Amino acid sequence: MTRGTGGRGSPGDARVRAGEVGRRLKGSPIAILFMAVLVDMLGFGIVIPVLPFYALEMDATALEVTLLIASFSAMQMAATPIWGRVSDTHGRRPLIIAGLFASAVSYLIFGLANSLALLLLSRVAAGAAGGTISVAHAYVADTTKAEERAHGMGLIGAAAGLGVMLGPAIGGFFSEISLSAPGYVAAVLCALNGIAAIFFLPESRPKEQRGAKRRGQTATLRGWARTMVSPPLSLVLGVYFLGITSFTAMTALLALYFEAEFAISAREMGFMFAIAGGVTVVVRGVVLGRLVKRFGEIATVRTGAIALGLSFVLLPLVPSFAWAMAVVPFYAFGAGTMFPALATLTSFASDADSQGSVLGGSQLIGGLGRVAGPLWAGLLFQEVAFE
Repeated sequence: MTRGTGGRGSPGDARVRAGEVGRRLKGSPIAILFMAVLVDMLGFGIVIPVLPFYALEMDATALEVTLLIASFSAMQMAATPIWGRVSDTHGRRPLIIAGLFASAVSYLIFGLANSLALLLLSRVAAGAAGGTISVAHAYVADTTKAEERAHGMGLIGAAAGLGVMLGPAIGGFFSEISLSAPGYVAAVLCALNGIAAIFFLPESRPKEQRGAKRRGQTATLRGWARTMVSPPLSLVLGVYFLGITSFTAMTALLALYFEAEFAISAREMGFMFAIAGGVTVVVRGVVLGRLVKRFGEIATVRTGAIALGLSFVLLPLVPSFAWAMAVVPFYAFGAGTMFPALATLTSFASDADSQGSVLGGSQLIGGLGRVAGPLWAGLLFQEVAFE
């Protein structure tokens, strides 16, 4: 794994390096991809805080509301391997553009919905469009050198985190007009971003590779399955599954737990998630690349896992919500370093012709974790923690 030379520079040196990075990113494919992911996830974040209230206006039960929320992750989980595999053959650019316009259509349906069936259709469509996150990761793998890949993966994660952090605030603002208004705003943003991608996002996969007969590790479905369960990829994906399952389990329960323990409000939880999102953006966009350059991907994964594990131990033990806020940076730092570094290790474990398929498979594993984590944690919380 890549390691840096170490050493510390002066503040002036740091400013020079930051300026160089900014100049390299300006107008680069990664910068354009950053904006594509940011706006797509911004649309996702815009509708999330409105969805439960919108569904309740249509006389949805609590179970129906949770099913609406789960339908997005379930459809995204099913779609990501397909998007990734198709992008290996037909290129990354058309799939990313198609995903942005599909997201726009899903949010338009959300805005027009007058029944639970249409609301469900909008979430299923959004989940299918959200499967292009694996294509974005493959795009990074196509366009970065090995020593720069973790930083590129981190930037994509930072874009997603920033979108999810800012989206709810935008959605809450426009919900004052109507509960359907955030859907229209998200649709317009995604459509404009799709148009921009048509003109400014270049293809990352060479034409001869796109048009060639499938080869490499995942030329067949059996080959793809064999690759996914073979070391070292199976070990990396096993760590990813355990990490994402634990992370989403804790995230799903934080509001319930702190409300029961400290009687906090939704506004306080929103403030906590905003801090977590801000830390994650900084870590993925600034800190991650330097950590990997100096210590390598494996050490970065271990560091993130330790920080995440420490937060899992400390959060149930804190005596007040103020102390919980002090633990949140560990929680965000762990997620912000561990998961992008694992994505980089996943890309290293696949050949050039299989990046989309393998990264799509990793998103499938992640989707299983995002569904399984909240389910087992919610059941345990309901049956054991507060009997």
